[in-house]
Amino acid sequence: MDEKPRDRVSLKDLANHIGVSKTLVSAVLNGKAKQYRISEETATLVKRAARELQYSPNMVAKGLRTGNSQLIGLIVTDISNPFYSTISRIIENKTNEINYKVIFGSSDESLVKTRQLIDVMLDKGVAGLIIVPCEGSEGMIAELHKKNIPVVLIDRYFPELEVSYSCLNNFNATKQATMHLIEQGYRNIALISYKSGLSNIRDRILGYKETMNNHELGEYVNVKSVNIDHPLPEVEKALDYLVNRKNAEAVIFITNALLVAGLRSLNKLNKRIPDDVAVVGFYGSELFDLYYSPITYIKQPVDMITEEAVNTLIDKIKYGENRKFSKTFIEPELIIQHSSIKMDNV
Repeated sequence: MDEKPRDRVSLKDLANHIGVSKTLVSAVLNGKAKQYRISEETATLVKRAARELQYSPNMVAKGLRTGNSQLIGLIVTDISNPFYSTISRIIENKTNEINYKVIFGSSDESLVKTRQLIDVMLDKGVAGLIIVPCEGSEGMIAELHKKNIPVVLIDRYFPELEVSYSCLNNFNATKQATMHLIEQGYRNIALISYKSGLSNIRDRILGYKETMNNHELGEYVNVKSVNIDHPLPEVEKALDYLVNRKNAEAVIFITNALLVAGLRSLNKLNKRIPDDVAVVGFYGSELFDLYYSPITYIKQPVDMITEEAVNTLIDKIKYGENRKFSKTFIEPELIIQHSSIKMDNV
């Protein structure tokens, strides 16, 4: 016969088991033993009993009592994506330092799933939300703001909403990449993007186009956009067109996933980097340093972007969502390696 699920151990149960007051137990478990002059021996006894009885605090109830559950909801598009898994880990570490816990969720760029995740997290009593918004989610974000629920956007933003965000300066990112290629002597520079109206994608395309036009290279502007789902076949087709038909000398891939697809496609097309075509990517990975032609890439200061998002959210939790909203753009860094160096310059 299956065992019945064990009843949740309450703070009162724990206090009765030890033979002390609920106030004392609460003080110890909230890290305030020294403040209340509770002996180290008693504090150790409380912590040991909590472990033995498998006590876990009811965060929703705690939130109702204190006005702050010390829970944060984090919604990214895909936690398996190296960029977003890094963001998630940094947020977890940063919030843990201030005794907050994080509930994670992946939206898969779905409005339906985003709504479900927001509802679940609010039901669990989160004190605030950090969200990588998917396309078309402006209404949901505006609704959170209107309800005075602390929310901060990360990586992407909606310029029409007065909602705080922390993002890379994506315009300057592709501006730097394009300028570097121009300075190397390349003229026919193309860009591969996603079919998307999201702010990060839009700003990256704009930075490339404006830089090309400012250097009287408008005739060479060529943006190929592919579907975000299973991009490899479309990237291969785009590169075949750009390199073999349009004679592109260099290609900028505006996401890490597009860069990976691009490297595979160029290998399949028997194109050598940078001899046949120069390459610049985004985000980067240590593995790209091991590629036969180490990849030049835009480094995103993820630590700074994430730290700003966490600090802004905690500020909102303490003082209210309607506190003056914060617009933060963190500057990128171009890591120049072999893949973008014009061989005539070596």
